[in-house]
Amino acid sequence: MKFNLGKTLRKIRKGKQISISSVADEHLSKSQISRFERGESEISCARLINILDKLNISLEEFLIIHNNDFGKCENFMNLIKHIREDYTLHRVISLKNTLYCNSDLTDFDRTMLKSIIYTLDSSHKPTDEELLKLTDYLFKIENWGYYEIILLGNCVRTIEYSSYFLLTKEMLKNYIYSSLNKTNKKLVTQLAINCLIASIDVKKYNNCRFLIKEISRLLDNELNYYEQTVFLYAQGYLEFAQGAQSGISKMRDALQIFDILNESSIKKQYEDHLSSLIDK
Repeated sequence: MKFNLGKTLRKIRKGKQISISSVADEHLSKSQISRFERGESEISCARLINILDKLNISLEEFLIIHNNDFGKCENFMNLIKHIREDYTLHRVISLKNTLYCNSDLTDFDRTMLKSIIYTLDSSHKPTDEELLKLTDYLFKIENWGYYEIILLGNCVRTIEYSSYFLLTKEMLKNYIYSSLNKTNKKLVTQLAINCLIASIDVKKYNNCRFLIKEISRLLDNELNYYEQTVFLYAQGYLEFAQGAQSGISKMRDALQIFDILNESSIKKQYEDHLSSLIDK
């Protein structure tokens, strides 16, 4: 989606009566900043933060101003909300209408939407070229925001495992965290746990050890009961996959906690998974 961040930057800069020359440097020229402000090009999050520092405004304050200015527009978060509603109700036709009729979608948005539809209709898998462009973009990202995290999270079923794991490592290292809004951290935790389960599926146990360490750090001092419970299940799954019967007890403990949390649909999903393991 197009966020028009450049217009917000121009509004703030002019409001402070600061020239482009004053915020340009050897890393970002006056012409690059001017093109960004006009919406003709993009700059990295790191470069934007550097400009904001010179304007004496925090990233959080910048985003508050931006969201106030553009809150009436359909943005990426609204798109995701709409897609989730359709996906939950298996409204494949509605999802396809969004894919083919929404002119505001970027190429990456379309790749993500195809990946989502693919789980309901295998005829709509993204092409190898589309996935390559997406993964190339994500590998080049210096700072992962909500947009990049959601892109990866919704494309994991169509990205091959080795790229998925490496991108998860990049995300863990580079995601943008704010103590005022922990959404990104929570999403990163969920994606890391999903990657842990995928790593167990393909028996990449060294990757599992890395992910367990990172997830434990993310969950430290956090009251994220849902994520803690899925993590408990994943740890039990890992123990079982490596031949320890104690893993079954951990997985069953997690199912009981899902009951307490009234997460019946999630409990059913992991019950089915556990049954498939025991029945092998």
